[in-house]
Amino acid sequence: MIRTVVAATSAIARAGLSALLRGDARVAVIGETTAAGLPELIAALAPDVVLEQRDEPGDALYARALDGEGHGVLARDADSETIVAAVIAVAAGLVVAQPHAVPASDRAAYADGAERLSTREIDVLGRLAEGDGNKAIASALEISEHTVKFHIASIFAKLGVSSRTEAVTAGVRRGLIML
Repeated sequence: MIRTVVAATSAIARAGLSALLRGDARVAVIGETTAAGLPELIAALAPDVVLEQRDEPGDALYARALDGEGHGVLARDADSETIVAAVIAVAAGLVVAQPHAVPASDRAAYADGAERLSTREIDVLGRLAEGDGNKAIASALEISEHTVKFHIASIFAKLGVSSRTEAVTAGVRRGLIML
């Protein structure tokens, strides 16, 4: 059971998030609070996960979400399945970052100094994560195999990796792709 604390400014938001989480047998909501009461509740209950609704997430939140230490950033319009999946993933020590929930400027700022990938390179990286070979990537993206090879070489150079597995791992850690 994933012991979870829910924090939100609004009592209605707290109740809604708690109800959503209680709908999954893998999650137990052990406390609810406001942002101001969160440090005290964490100290008292030692939850596995904290689900906090923020109106204006700051750079520190993005940094934690992108540093590979079991944190996440979701968009306000995330559906219930996504929220529950994120709680479970964070409890497992994974990073959850919906790319559209983190401004591009912030994603780039926490990319370990790596050069930013183009939209097409992110598309190719996503196909690599699916396990596709060059021919399948070329077909899916309607580009030549030569262009796929060019994009893969560029991805490797920009991410500072030397294999497809390392590229996918780096892409997930940096919030560029989701698995």
